[in-house]
Amino acid sequence: MFRISTFFRSHLHRYSTVIQSFGDQQQQQPIINYLTTSLKFSKQDAITLSSKGNLTHLKSTLNSDLILQTLKNYGLTLTQIKQLIFSVPKILTCKAGKTLEPKLKVFQELGLSGSDLVVLIRRNPDVFGFGLHTRIIPGVNLLKGYLGDDQNVVEFITKSRWLYCTNYSMKRLSTNMQMLKDIGLSNERIVRFMLSNPESSMVNTKLLVDRLKFVEEKLGVSPRVGSFVHALSVALYVSDVEVEGKMKVFRSFGWSDSDIALLFRHQPYCLNKSEGNIREKLEFLMRNLGYTPAYLIRCHTFFTFSLSKRVVPRNKMLMILKEKGLVGDKPMLITLASYPELKFLDYLRGFEGDVPGLCEMYMDSVRRAC
Repeated sequence: MFRISTFFRSHLHRYSTVIQSFGDQQQQQPIINYLTTSLKFSKQDAITLSSKGNLTHLKSTLNSDLILQTLKNYGLTLTQIKQLIFSVPKILTCKAGKTLEPKLKVFQELGLSGSDLVVLIRRNPDVFGFGLHTRIIPGVNLLKGYLGDDQNVVEFITKSRWLYCTNYSMKRLSTNMQMLKDIGLSNERIVRFMLSNPESSMVNTKLLVDRLKFVEEKLGVSPRVGSFVHALSVALYVSDVEVEGKMKVFRSFGWSDSDIALLFRHQPYCLNKSEGNIREKLEFLMRNLGYTPAYLIRCHTFFTFSLSKRVVPRNKMLMILKEKGLVGDKPMLITLASYPELKFLDYLRGFEGDVPGLCEMYMDSVRRAC
């Protein structure tokens, strides 16, 4: 008796599961048909989107048609609309006239359209859930007050997830930017700071105070120096311990603290490099090529180039040309390392008559480094 009841319960469960699955598919069918016919999604993508966006409750496609038409009215192509819906399928559940259109209008008036609008919405998928008059418009107006023209505002909001910032975060942005103004930064430099890394504008104010002190006192970079904004942007994301570890690497190659501070003043992004990266570059530039700290401070862009993909291969080509007596003391390696790739290849082609295959040798060196 037990075995029979177990048998029936098992089959009843399977049967009910099949019925439930069939019911779900039937419920999803209208929206699946809409996604495949109106938006040209594959059936599999349509099934995924209907579940992902919780679209199964949509009984009519009338609102979806209005959403589609609204997006087209704002300049989006069918391809862009598909990209948008694939990332944010719940956009099809918005109310076209009450929710979607008024918010799109705000962004269009800023100058956002087409691909930029798609980027904004994909980066801030809950944008249509935020209040127009409580979050979006006040946020845009605040940014306009600091960034000035609409183009800067567009750049800021497309580079960040600014809509997820709370009202407190936006107030913190005001406090932080006023602090930068108080230490003597011009509006132009504050804008540069905000656009270089939007999230930096809204960091904890205590952290900003600490890193301002660090940049001025530890690195010796004054707010009056052009590189101050870059130094601050970097210092916000590296700890004192990390900086000290990198300074130890420089010291091990004979650099004094004043040498290091001077390099950081010229090239703050050295602080972004790992200790291993710094050590490898100093090993090659100082021990192999014999460069001094004073020279590397003057030619600080060496620290921004890839050693294996740029500096070493180009130095190898320069050595070949010198060995054959085709060049003298100039051009120097720093000059050749600074050339864009196409310009450097053009430079090498000028010696192909004397050194056949020179360009190919260079490209092969770069490929091996990848």
